[in-house]
Amino acid sequence: MKKRNTREILIEEGLRAFLMNGFEGIGIQPILKRAGVTKGSFYNFFPSKEAYALEVIEAYSLRYEAFRMRSFAGDSSPLRRLWAYFEDLETEMEQAPETAGCLYGVLSQTSTPHNEALRRRVKVAFAHWQAQMADLLKQAQSVGELEADVDAADVAGAIIDAYEGAVIRIRAEGDMKPMRRFRELTLKRLIPAV
Repeated sequence: MKKRNTREILIEEGLRAFLMNGFEGIGIQPILKRAGVTKGSFYNFFPSKEAYALEVIEAYSLRYEAFRMRSFAGDSSPLRRLWAYFEDLETEMEQAPETAGCLYGVLSQTSTPHNEALRRRVKVAFAHWQAQMADLLKQAQSVGELEADVDAADVAGAIIDAYEGAVIRIRAEGDMKPMRRFRELTLKRLIPAV
């Protein structure tokens, strides 16, 4: 098994900590303690907590872009792939309920009104996610699964907005009912061919 380096450990612990507490809800020291890393080592990698958070966002974005690309590239119909993507997200949340959620949403709620650099990075991440989903919805339009007269980018944006709302409710309620409501009542209505 490959040994993780200090930077990778810090990124993983930062992701966990930011998902659980937000950006402003946790200091560096608890992250360092959990990672088993000294403050000096931390500052060798990251000049500030903000720079660290930006790196955590980047790592998270790369991980979930790969996750989306695997989901969106299957052989089934485009809308079935989209449905399966959200099923996979739900399964992932069920397996790790303490960190269930979306880093973009958590940071949007806990830091972006106060931190322009994080706000810009999260905005780019949401836009990229929306564009990838819109591409899949355009595929659905090209094969007749989705009405051609709807704006795929708007539908993708609405799906993401509803998903993020479900994730907030999951965190507040401590169960997966909001995700099931999202899929059954929102996703099926926005993309009825599933």
